[in-house]
Amino acid sequence: MEYFIGQYGGKLCCIVASVLGGLFNYNTKKLKSKTPKGGHISWLVDRQRARQELGLSIIIAVISAEFFIPPLLEIFGLSMLAGPAIAFFIGYSGLRLLPAIEKKLNNALDKVMKI
Repeated sequence: MEYFIGQYGGKLCCIVASVLGGLFNYNTKKLKSKTPKGGHISWLVDRQRARQELGLSIIIAVISAEFFIPPLLEIFGLSMLAGPAIAFFIGYSGLRLLPAIEKKLNNALDKVMKI
């Protein structure tokens, strides 16, 4: 990990870790739902959904690497080696939290628009 952070930079490693976390989350959701007869995940069946999940995961990765991870490392006094682990967790849980955040934003906007 130290080599990758030194070679490619901390932010890129955090972005890659966060994208991987998002993809792991997508695969976990696919495994919990109906799987094809072979027991493997068929990316070709659900390509559009997979592209959307990948896009969201990249957006979450960039935002977290730029705005959330550096302050967390500074506040808790962690080294940069903890950055990719935090990024993976944010990527994994970020896609699960998006529907709840979107619902709250829509409710808030509906209240504002009704007034």
